[in-house]
Amino acid sequence: MASKEATIYLLDVSPSLKTKREGYDVSRLEEIKQVLLKLLANKVHMNRKTVYVSVILVGSDVTNNDLATSDADGAEYQHVDVLQPLGVATLDLMKGVQDDVELGETAGDCMDGLIVALDMMTKFCKKLKYEKKIYILTDSYSEMNIDGSEQITTALRDDNVQLNVIGTDYDCEDGQQQPKTAMQVQNETFFKSLCEDSGGDVFSLDEAQDLTSQFYSKKVKPAAVYRGTLDLGDSEKYPDAALAIPVHMYGRTMQAKIPTAKKFSVLSESAAEDNLPGGRTGLVNASRSYKLKVAADMANHEMEEDTEVPEDALEKAYMYGKTIVPIRAVDLEALKLATVKSLTILGFFASSTFQREWLMSNVYSVFAAPGNPHAEVQMAGLVFALFEKNSFALCRYVRANDSEPKLGVLWPEISSEHKCLFFAKTAFNEDIRRHVFASLTDIETVSGKKLEKHRLLATQEMIDNTKEFINALDLMNINDGEEYLAPESTFNPALQRQMQLVEFRALNPGKPLPPVPSALIKQLLPRPELIAAAQPIEDTLIRLWDIKKLDKPARGKRNYGASLDDELGKDGVALDHEHGLSGSGDLLFQGLAGNPHGDKRHKSESMFGTATSGSGPGIDPGVSGLATAGSAFGAGSTFSRAGALGDAVASGMISFEMSAVREIGTSDPVKDFEAMVKIATIQQQQGIRPAGAGFVTVTMAVDQMKAMIQKVITTSFGDQFYEKALECLKSLRGFLSSADMAKFGAADGVESEAERKEAAKSRVETWNAFIKEIRQMCLNTSISPVRTDFWELVVKNKKELGLLTQREVPDGAGGVSTEEAEQFMTETTEDTSAANVEEDAPEPEEDDLLALMD
Repeated sequence: MASKEATIYLLDVSPSLKTKREGYDVSRLEEIKQVLLKLLANKVHMNRKTVYVSVILVGSDVTNNDLATSDADGAEYQHVDVLQPLGVATLDLMKGVQDDVELGETAGDCMDGLIVALDMMTKFCKKLKYEKKIYILTDSYSEMNIDGSEQITTALRDDNVQLNVIGTDYDCEDGQQQPKTAMQVQNETFFKSLCEDSGGDVFSLDEAQDLTSQFYSKKVKPAAVYRGTLDLGDSEKYPDAALAIPVHMYGRTMQAKIPTAKKFSVLSESAAEDNLPGGRTGLVNASRSYKLKVAADMANHEMEEDTEVPEDALEKAYMYGKTIVPIRAVDLEALKLATVKSLTILGFFASSTFQREWLMSNVYSVFAAPGNPHAEVQMAGLVFALFEKNSFALCRYVRANDSEPKLGVLWPEISSEHKCLFFAKTAFNEDIRRHVFASLTDIETVSGKKLEKHRLLATQEMIDNTKEFINALDLMNINDGEEYLAPESTFNPALQRQMQLVEFRALNPGKPLPPVPSALIKQLLPRPELIAAAQPIEDTLIRLWDIKKLDKPARGKRNYGASLDDELGKDGVALDHEHGLSGSGDLLFQGLAGNPHGDKRHKSESMFGTATSGSGPGIDPGVSGLATAGSAFGAGSTFSRAGALGDAVASGMISFEMSAVREIGTSDPVKDFEAMVKIATIQQQQGIRPAGAGFVTVTMAVDQMKAMIQKVITTSFGDQFYEKALECLKSLRGFLSSADMAKFGAADGVESEAERKEAAKSRVETWNAFIKEIRQMCLNTSISPVRTDFWELVVKNKKELGLLTQREVPDGAGGVSTEEAEQFMTETTEDTSAANVEEDAPEPEEDDLLALMD
């Protein structure tokens, strides 16, 4: 690709172009102007200073060119107007073509315009290396003077100028004939021979419109990102044995980024003078100043204002925690790794071990240095050696002196066009993060036993249907036997759309933006034939894999605001969501068995810092804690003053430390639970009504404790927090199995013996139901990671954590038999357990602990 381009466009504006083609609403001139604008837009989007364009009008009422003469011998090169000499393509040129170009009154001669264009090309390009092209856009209706055409053909060939002609009424390649006059047929035949001699081509207007409307990738001038040697061995220590090949490295695949906007100042544009370099550019020149702020505790009181500091007096500093650690430039330079520009082969490895995901960058091409035959021979030998041995090379790449070293891979590329090495960067071992995931094909118990049948294991029918679904979405043979969305024909839709909108808005400031091109929409949507072929298989997969859509929970207010708004009416009275005001309900544990407002979560202290408490299966830790009638911990509830808690604190009955406990945190959940129970007891004795942020109930304490236990178990890294979960279980069980009947009345606000027995029975049932949920959660193999090891600890402490039996609770409080409790701890079913847990199962090794990561 030439480093410079020079393109001249000859636009015929003769009166014959005012006519319209059959079936079109605009004239031939407007159609051909749109093609020219597309060609100019491509040059503008290239945004290169070495791309020059010129527009010449043929048949214009104005004569403006260097060859025009008018004397006694006659007038030559008349009606040829150079709209812009060879220069950088700009939006102003496009606006001039769109708004200022009009039909002339006299027919022009395209040969005169071609001679003027050749003269301009010769004077501008001289003998320098340019990619030269001339485009003629005409209807070929007017007569042309073709005398001396041999000299024009010679000039085109000698100066290596490519001539292309776009005719409004030319025949298409598919053989479709257009109605033409005899003069048009003659001119078309002449242009075809002239273009063939110069290496150009002839296009019909329809073909030109189709070509210019297609997407294209920006042509990038190949620039070497590395010029140096490819070293194999140490050429300084072992010059005879080492190999140093002079090479150049070029980018092969690069990301096409959307151009960034530039800062523009209207004030700068208006203040600029025309004689300044660059004229009125409107560019913004940024200036930066540094000032030393005057602190209140500074010893030097003479500094009353901020003092400006020169940039060279500044030093770098880095944050270490909350401390700013300065480092001088000399120290930074001394600690910096000194490297030398190089590309060094470290070793070789089999290509079969290479994985595509190792590559971290664009791909580069490494060629032997141009003009060095010895380097080409050495490079060819290395390329063929790697190819024959099926090997890749691991290399160390330093782009420039003192730059960071990179690790990369070299692999051979042999084609009819070139023989080179491809290079791409890879990661160092220290930069790789290895994640261990559960197996998709094997399920093992803690003891290492593999399960052959499980609902999470794929059957052969599932695997076959999945393969069939993938094959139904194959893109290789749906586009008339060719690959659909091939990389070389698929363009960035965001970039193409931006180019279209910028071009349109520059030429049409007041018009609405055009719709998205259908070609961009098509490549973003699946092909209809693919959907039709894959739909039956998709339905089968949904049935086999039991795929269900999960609805997102509604998000409302969070934390205390959500609880207060939902649980209290406008007058501050607690509401029963099922019966209106707080009254008798049907649920035995209203607020314990599950919160109807599952979207509420309350912040609490997390074992990893401040976090939001999550709820376990069937439990919401964000319950309001309002003791309703029919609750397990009270047959009734009275309403009193909301400020009674403050009076209780002031009287010394509740310590200030305890009064601040309103929810159970992970730091010391047992202590928080005991504090909340004590607060609930005192509040009940003082007759505090259930309203306000300070109100606490036993229901709230038990509910939060249950949720906290489940959270500690599920978020534990291995068995790190199992001990804390066991302590919480023991504390909760001890409270719910308390034999002190007086505590029931004090905490729950009941007085009669029958009410106390009913409350005690409800507590026993609460524990027995909860420990069953813990067992279900630990032995459920659908939850990752499986917590069977925690249940083993519970079984070992079955005397303290088992089901509450009739012997352990007060008379009349219910409970299960001793035999049932023993059976519960030893029994596991296939529905809830991955496999029978062996009593002497070995301790998990380090690899097993990684598999337990949440």
